[in-house]
Amino acid sequence: MINIEDKLCTGCTMCGQICPMHAISFEIRDGFRFPVVDMDSCIECHLCEKKCPAIGNNIPKNPYPVVYSAWTKNNEQRNKCTSGGVCYEISKRVIEDGGYVCGVAWSDRFKNAEYIIAHSLAELELITQTKYFQPEMNDIFIKVRELLTNGEKVLFTGTSCSNAALLSFLDKKYDNLICLDFICRGYTSQLYHKKRIEDLETKEHSKISFVQYKEKSIGWEKFGTRFSFENGNSVYVNRDDDPYEYMLQINDYLTRMSCFECKYRTAERVSDITLGDFWGIKDLSTEDYISGVSAVLVNSDKGTKLFDEIADCLNYEKRSVWDTTRGNHCLLGQLKFYDGREKFYYDLDKLSIEELHDRYGNIKKYKTGKKRMAFKKTIKIILQLDLISFIHYNFLCKKVHRDKGKYIFPYRGSKISLDYGANIYIHGNMFLNIFKHKMSREETYLHVYKNGKMTINGRARIAAGSTIDVLNEAELDIGQSETNFGTVIVCSNKIVIGDGVEMGRNVIIYDSNFHPTQFNKNIKGKPLVIGNHVWLCTGVCIAKGVSIGDGAICGINATVVRNVKERTSVMGNPAKCIMENVSW
Repeated sequence: MINIEDKLCTGCTMCGQICPMHAISFEIRDGFRFPVVDMDSCIECHLCEKKCPAIGNNIPKNPYPVVYSAWTKNNEQRNKCTSGGVCYEISKRVIEDGGYVCGVAWSDRFKNAEYIIAHSLAELELITQTKYFQPEMNDIFIKVRELLTNGEKVLFTGTSCSNAALLSFLDKKYDNLICLDFICRGYTSQLYHKKRIEDLETKEHSKISFVQYKEKSIGWEKFGTRFSFENGNSVYVNRDDDPYEYMLQINDYLTRMSCFECKYRTAERVSDITLGDFWGIKDLSTEDYISGVSAVLVNSDKGTKLFDEIADCLNYEKRSVWDTTRGNHCLLGQLKFYDGREKFYYDLDKLSIEELHDRYGNIKKYKTGKKRMAFKKTIKIILQLDLISFIHYNFLCKKVHRDKGKYIFPYRGSKISLDYGANIYIHGNMFLNIFKHKMSREETYLHVYKNGKMTINGRARIAAGSTIDVLNEAELDIGQSETNFGTVIVCSNKIVIGDGVEMGRNVIIYDSNFHPTQFNKNIKGKPLVIGNHVWLCTGVCIAKGVSIGDGAICGINATVVRNVKERTSVMGNPAKCIMENVSW
């Protein structure tokens, strides 16, 4: 029989659908579904345990994805959808090909949701909107298997754990099955949603006629929730004023337990295609950012084929996983767990919705606390700054060119020298000489020589004891990155450091021989490029002309004299590949 901890069970109901004796039913606890076994009917076949994706997690993952930012060319449909409308275009293509799309529709007068199978564009409209809580699965896996067995093309859309459950249930590969999942933060409690709907209906003296989460009438990033009523009225709650949104940030009691230890928060996915909001995307027009953009991870050959079929309907551009993670922590990172859930669900049952929000989602208290913390942080920074240098380089020095709200923060001990014709361009905050040892007088040196150029493209934090030299007419570009003590960067030609680069202690980066010898009559600089999300461990030395691919790891004391492919780990002197397809 199935015996699974609450913190592992995803509520997929696969065990109930695969049980040959129908011995497994499901009870609702805290708004989430958990299996209950009728031991009188159980024949101890253990099929439920063998197939459970949460216990075994034996579903193979697809190779590393190809990533795109994309949105539909159909502006009307794009405005209806929660991000860029790519899911709609994929689903539409499957239905136009005579296939079926499995997705989630509202039920019980918008108090619940359930899986349905759409076979027409009219039915597709029912499953295009986001529902934050876990739907009723019913016998969806059984129905999918019947369609597949009959040779029908099926697109299954859902969370990664739901897709894994379906694949485990089928226990067979079907060429006519396409799996699509989402970059998922986690399921929230259906009990809360239901309580909120009932409260709004009481206040409005009318039944709900539609609910739209992530409604973006005032912009994609400023989305809110719209509750429409049968009397013609509607209530719109912006995310910045929604206690529900703050409850997730403050204590996150609403989220299912298994979502805090999700086994599917990886770049390698079980599905053919993964979709999400491309939060934090760069190099985009204001109009497109307001309208919404989808992140598309194409994970398999089937996914590639389907994406190619709808490409003419999309505006799209190739991106990277690291571009996606900038605004999607939950693609790779886990949620923080907070104690106190038992008391919350007791209060969820007993308190009114206003009392619940006041106790667990108090916006005013939360914002006041955030402002207080920000103020303390600002004071702490000011007390550590070299204020004269801060004022000079941010407001008086014509060699420093800043975007609005972006600054150089020279902590005490920062030594900055800008020669004739030197320029620094600040597109992200730069912190110099930070992480100092207590009571130390450690210093950091930044020298841009004649006609040299330094560009900061993201938040860059340069640790104490570091030295950065940009020599005559050289160019240094630094993205969002962080160094440890003793970093040395000497740029005589061009060095590009991408976003998400982490450096250990005493990392050395040269794009030239630096000193002429009898073998090298000239310094001879060559451009050096470090990609996004690269980890340079302690003592790494990088030589001129090298290119390091996205996601690579250079191990301790590695001397890198050759190009490093993306997602490889190298070590040694000279550095050699010791592992491929690394994730970190």
